[in-house]
Amino acid sequence: METEMTYRSRERVARILAHQEADRVPFCTGGPGKDFREVMNSLELNPEARTCYLEGDFKYITFTSLVERETYLRYLPGLPETAEISDWGVGDVALHTEEGYGAGHKRWYPLAQVNTVEELEAYPWPDFTDPRRHADLEERIAAAKNDRYTVIGQMSQTILEISYCMRGMEQLFLDLYERPEYVEVLFEKVAERRRFQARRFMEAGADILRIGDDIATQESLIIGPALYRERIKPFHASVIATARKIRPDVPVLYHSDGNLTELIPDLMDAGVTGIHPVQVECMDLAAVKREYGKDLVLWGCLPAQSVFAHGTHDEVRKHLRFLMEHIAPGGGLVVEFYNILPTPKLLDNVRVFYEEFYEAARY
Repeated sequence: METEMTYRSRERVARILAHQEADRVPFCTGGPGKDFREVMNSLELNPEARTCYLEGDFKYITFTSLVERETYLRYLPGLPETAEISDWGVGDVALHTEEGYGAGHKRWYPLAQVNTVEELEAYPWPDFTDPRRHADLEERIAAAKNDRYTVIGQMSQTILEISYCMRGMEQLFLDLYERPEYVEVLFEKVAERRRFQARRFMEAGADILRIGDDIATQESLIIGPALYRERIKPFHASVIATARKIRPDVPVLYHSDGNLTELIPDLMDAGVTGIHPVQVECMDLAAVKREYGKDLVLWGCLPAQSVFAHGTHDEVRKHLRFLMEHIAPGGGLVVEFYNILPTPKLLDNVRVFYEEFYEAARY
C-alpha cells in the first residue's frame, strides 16, 4: 500500500493497533543491551533501520520511584546491604551465571510474616499519589510524543504478581484458600494504587496502558480460569475501567510469560486488547491469530528461546516470512524481543534479524 509514513510514526502504530495495515510492522525495543548494540555496529544498516532497532516506535513511561529503604528493613530480615528494595518493599538481588548471563533473582518478601488483615492494614504501603512520583508525567509524555513515539503507561505486575512478590508465591497460593479475606484485602490495597496510576497515565496522555501479571508457565496456567475469574479478574477489570473513564478507547496490553491461550477470552472480557509477549514456544501463534486476531493485538512473537537461541539463519528468515504472511495481514502485530539470553548463537541469529527485518516487515 502507498503511504507517506516514515520511521518513526505514531500514525503507523495507531493503524496497526486498530487492526488496519500501515506501511510496516511496528518494532518495540526497551533499548538494546550492549551485546545487541555490538551486533548492530558490525552491520552496514541504513539510518532508518538503525533507528528502528535502537529506539523503536514506542516509549515506556513509569511513575518515579521513591523508596524509603529504612521503612521496609524490619520486614526484610537478612536482607544484604547490596540488595535493592522496590517501591512495594520487595528485596531483590540479581543472580548471574558464571558466564555473566542473568539467572533470575533472589527475593525477600516483606509480607512473609504479615499474616493478619490487621497487620496488612498497618503495612507501609507506597503512596503513589505523592506528586513527586507523577507530577511530571504530562511533560515526559508530551516530550515523547513530540519525538513521534507512541507512549506506553507501564504498570505490569499489576495485581497477582506484585502480591506474590510481596508475600511469596507458595504462601499466597495457600492464602487464596486458607485466608480468602486476607487475599481480598491484599489485592484491593494493590488495586487501589493501580487504579490511581491508570487514571494519571490517561490524564497525562499515555497512548497505551500496559498491565499484566505472570500467570502461566510454558505448560499451563498457574491459576486456573475459574479461580482467575473469581479472585483476580475483577481487579484487572477495575483498573482498566478506571483508565477508560478518562479515555474510553485506550488500548490495554497485558503481559504474561508462558501459555496464555486458555485465559485469552477472560482477559478480553476484562478489557484487554493486546497480549505480550506471545511466546511462540508454547502458544500456537497462527491459531491465536485465527481465533482472536480481529480484536487482539499480538505483541512480541519472536521465538527467542527456540529459533533465535538454537535455530539456523534460514529458520530465522522462515519465521519472519511466517509473521508477514500469516500474522501481519489486517494489522494487529507488533514485533519485540523478550526474555533474551544473549549467547553467541542467539546473537548470530539476531544479526540475521537486523539484516532483514526492516525490509521484510513492509506491507
